[in-house]
Amino acid sequence: MTEVDRILDQYDRAMHGGAWHGDSLWKILKGISPRQAATHVDPKAHNIWELVAHMTFWETQVYRRLNHLPERSAVKRNFPCTPEATAKNWNLTLDEFRKSNDDFRAAVSELKDSRLSQPLPGRKMPAYAEVHGVIQHNLYHAGQIALLRKIVAAK
Repeated sequence: MTEVDRILDQYDRAMHGGAWHGDSLWKILKGISPRQAATHVDPKAHNIWELVAHMTFWETQVYRRLNHLPERSAVKRNFPCTPEATAKNWNLTLDEFRKSNDDFRAAVSELKDSRLSQPLPGRKMPAYAEVHGVIQHNLYHAGQIALLRKIVAAK
């Protein structure tokens, strides 16, 4: 098994199941309603919707770095405003996250182990740290979403 294969295994476990930490990100997101996703439990905290859009943005940024594409501006995209809390809008946000998952995974699968120690264009960190950073970032927010989900379900 290559190092890239091991990274993909960890990504798949985090996103779809089988990880030691508990529920996968997609299991945590399953069944969240648009209203729940849009609810702010504290005015200073992000809601579930914003966190999903934020993960989509950063996963896409690293995908773009891996493919030597220009980065997108973080302004308005890093934590975009929550649109109207409709099923259509929530499903669109989830679809965008699924696409970023698929694109990111495909880009990682094309990496050679020898490239993992090299920085991505315009970056100081090696590709290894960038790719693992996405996994760590998604898991960090998965924990937040799991807690927010419990809070908004109790309301």
